[in-house]
Amino acid sequence: MKFNPMSNYREESGGARFLRTMLLICVFIGVGWLYTKHFDNALEDIKTRSAILDKSGALSSDQKAQFRDFAKLFREELGIELVLRIADGTPEPPKLKAKSLYIGIDSTGGKLIVVSPPWIEKSLGSGFNDELQEHMRPYFESDSWPTGLMKALQLIWERVTGLDTGGRS
Repeated sequence: MKFNPMSNYREESGGARFLRTMLLICVFIGVGWLYTKHFDNALEDIKTRSAILDKSGALSSDQKAQFRDFAKLFREELGIELVLRIADGTPEPPKLKAKSLYIGIDSTGGKLIVVSPPWIEKSLGSGFNDELQEHMRPYFESDSWPTGLMKALQLIWERVTGLDTGGRS
C-alpha cells in the first residue's frame, strides 16, 4: 500500500472542496488583516516615540509614557503634532509643520520654549506664552518641572478644547 496524501481529496464532493477553498482564503485574509493591524500599531508607536526626545535623561519611563499618551491625544483629537524636546541646554526647535506644537525645556536653566501653530496663538492671545512661563516658574525652582509640564499640557488642552466647543454656535 502506497501512501498518497492527495488521494482522499480527489474523492471529496464539490461542496467540500469549495468549503476548504473558502476557508483557506479566509485564513489568508485574516493573516493579512492581522499584519496590517500590527503594522499600524508599530507605526503609531514610532510616531509617539518621535514626539518626545529627552536628551537630559531626566524623565522616567512612566513620565515618558504619559507624555506619549498626551501626544497621541493631541494628534488624534485635535490634529496637532506635539513635539517635546528636553535638554540640559536650550533646545533648538526642529523644522515644524503647520500643525505642530513645539515645547522645549531647558532642564538645567529653567527655560520653557513654546512654538505653537498660528491659530492657537491667535485664539489664546499673545499673553498665553507668558502665562505658561509663569506657570512653570515654581516647578523649575522646586525641580519638579515634569509635573509642571504635564499640568501645562493639561492647561493647553483645556484652553484649546474649550475654544473648540465653546466658540461655535
